[in-house]
Amino acid sequence: MYTVLLVDDEAIELEMMEQYVPWEQIGIQVVGTARNGKEALSKLTELKPDIIVTDVRMPIMDGLEFGRRAKQIDKSVKIIYLSGHNEFQYIKSALNIEAAGYLLKPIDMEELLVLLEKVKKKCEEEQLASEGGGWRLEKLLLRIVREPMEERRLEWIRQWEKSASGFSAHQSFGAAYMTFEPPALRGKTAEEDKVLPAPSGALVADAAEAARDLLRQRLDAAIVLETGINTLFVLFQGKPQQWDPAYWELLREELLTVTVEGEAFVTIGLSGPHKGFHLLKEAFEQSQRCNDEKLYRQAGSVIMPGSPEAVKQTDMPVEQTVAALIAAIQSTDAERAGQTLNDWFAVMRQERVERNFAVRAVIQLLTALEQHFTSLMAGPLREQLLADHWKELSLLPTIAHYHAYAQCFCTELLKAAGARDADRYQSVAGQITKLIAERYHLPITVEDIAKEVYLSPNYVRTIFKEKTGETILDYLTRVRMNHASELLKNRSLKVREIAHQVGYENVSYFCSVFQKHKGSTPNEYRKMQL
Repeated sequence: MYTVLLVDDEAIELEMMEQYVPWEQIGIQVVGTARNGKEALSKLTELKPDIIVTDVRMPIMDGLEFGRRAKQIDKSVKIIYLSGHNEFQYIKSALNIEAAGYLLKPIDMEELLVLLEKVKKKCEEEQLASEGGGWRLEKLLLRIVREPMEERRLEWIRQWEKSASGFSAHQSFGAAYMTFEPPALRGKTAEEDKVLPAPSGALVADAAEAARDLLRQRLDAAIVLETGINTLFVLFQGKPQQWDPAYWELLREELLTVTVEGEAFVTIGLSGPHKGFHLLKEAFEQSQRCNDEKLYRQAGSVIMPGSPEAVKQTDMPVEQTVAALIAAIQSTDAERAGQTLNDWFAVMRQERVERNFAVRAVIQLLTALEQHFTSLMAGPLREQLLADHWKELSLLPTIAHYHAYAQCFCTELLKAAGARDADRYQSVAGQITKLIAERYHLPITVEDIAKEVYLSPNYVRTIFKEKTGETILDYLTRVRMNHASELLKNRSLKVREIAHQVGYENVSYFCSVFQKHKGSTPNEYRKMQL
């Protein structure tokens, strides 16, 4: 059975192709869908389809540009283009990319089925021509490790055994799951340190092939699959010394020199010896689990199977750490802030906090710092610090990277706090935020605040807006709404009581302001939280 990736920006068209074309009957399996060329390109390396059916006109990256890039990644993939426009230029461009076919929308089902049969025949011809190489073995192995149904997986294994001439069914085999990640920080000095996101592109050109060449030299038998972005899976058989972690440590260093440009590290998760090819998927999954252990490691390494340690699926306490960081940042004590983070992340690693809980804890910590140091976040620093932390952290591979991310965040706050100390007007904004924190529940006005800091109301407005990026009224309202949100979690409090507790006498006006800020009425918000 051949595989196909469907690409179309129209949800209806995509659903029609996926659901109403009799793929199974014609021996083709849909392995994925995408809404534009960029998304499809990210799935191409992982899914390795035999055929791509793609629309021409799409946002972000059109079908022709996607086709050009797809052919660079996999020369053998067959691409069928769809278009609602019978334009010669499109057809000419498609033919230049060695298109397998070009159909006009709306799709004629009979015409599509005839074209797919021709494409399948072409795939079969190329497969027969390349049977002597590793192409077929790689395709079958990828299907084996991803097939959830045991009966179908055993059929793939039987086919794989017939072609796996370099492998012996009577000899133990192993699996290695390799990931290539950036270091947590890049920079020769603390001033230059930057948190690196997980690589968004693939390994350097021909990296998988370079790895294949190296591993074939070092192992008796090996198949190398590029199973995802910056990820390689290796199935191998070899001499007894090839089960030694020291052997793979040397191999890991060699891999870095042939596969990655610039700074990076390689983590290799190894399976134990397995005997019997019916255990191929189990070996793959064991090596993958070992690689996942990198979350708790400081850098790239070789991770062997051992007794699985439980992960802690509970929230990390953040209150004391936040308080210590606030004190350190306010006093511009970088050493104390750094040690506070070191201690907190050491506990996270030692207690093996599960990934999602770890990310959530870091976000809670950063959000608390943002809320406390609102007055520091003005101008360019505001955009730099008020990032989408969930999106950024979800791309990072280890707790060491989370640590580096939080460290860089605190470093920026420390810089801003130092600059604030040199700016006499910043203290005014700090006084105002303190006053608001103390009196948000009272009918406080800008005039009242101005009297407290011995400045005119207009001057107070100007300073606060310049230093925080917000008006006093906007900041006061945000503080009140945040407190109201917390009070709504207490079901014993009525909305009227909550309105009064955050400084609003008019309940209707409070409800209107709350809905504007939170997107729901107080009662709706309460239902969502409870």
